[in-house]
Amino acid sequence: MATQNISTTIEKNLLFKLDQIAKETERNRSWLINKALESYLEELEDLKAAQLRLEEERLSPTALRKALSRKSK
Repeated sequence: MATQNISTTIEKNLLFKLDQIAKETERNRSWLINKALESYLEELEDLKAAQLRLEEERLSPTALRKALSRKSK
């Protein structure tokens, strides 16, 4: 996979935690940041998909009552 250098600024306490985890896991900062960013972006995609499903499945109060009454029979 192709990589590219970027520059960013992070809070000192986050950098401290990052360095602790890097030491404990024997991984470098870049690897950890990449994994964290991958995870965050996947969660955002999942959230967007869930929101779209909710929008598609949203029922009017009347339709909801009908659907619930069919399930209870």
